[in-house]
Amino acid sequence: MPRYTYLFFSLLITLVTGCTSLSPQQIELQPQIDSQQRLPSGIQVELDAKDLRTSPIIGHRVSRFEQNAFITLATDARYTLLSSAQQGLRQMGAYQFGSNTGQRNELKITLLLDELTYKASQAGSQQQVRLQMTLRLVTQMNGRSLSGEYKSEQRYQSPLTPSERKNQELFNLLASDTLSRAFNDPKLLHFINQQY
Repeated sequence: MPRYTYLFFSLLITLVTGCTSLSPQQIELQPQIDSQQRLPSGIQVELDAKDLRTSPIIGHRVSRFEQNAFITLATDARYTLLSSAQQGLRQMGAYQFGSNTGQRNELKITLLLDELTYKASQAGSQQQVRLQMTLRLVTQMNGRSLSGEYKSEQRYQSPLTPSERKNQELFNLLASDTLSRAFNDPKLLHFINQQY
């Protein structure tokens, strides 16, 4: 009798798990820029950002039962990038933001989000996820420009489908790393100092 009870509960757990569908996730992206560079004193910065992705869907969650659910950002990527960039530039010593309407020494920085992806795959009892981000930083000053491309990747493996909290943590690590690399690029400060 205990053997039949065990088989019954095993079957019940399998059925319940199999019928449980994955829910979509909305990720709160709040990257933090860590920069040790210092901008020239009194510089004014005009900021812009563009989300150049072709779809708002970042990727799909999967389970061993081949179910999937999409992942998107909870907030417009453009506003997230602008907010994070402003925080990072303040850390670098910039406190004036806006437009100098084309005056000399006007610094304009544009962030272009080319890629933000989440790829999940199930291999036996383990699930593997791979997150990637590609960002370009275009800096313009006194009629000259500098462009840099920055790519980052995060990988995670677990027997369970990552929760929204875990995915949020992974995405914020990814975005923080990408933005920090962009604003710590020695070429950026060299270019600004040459033009200022």
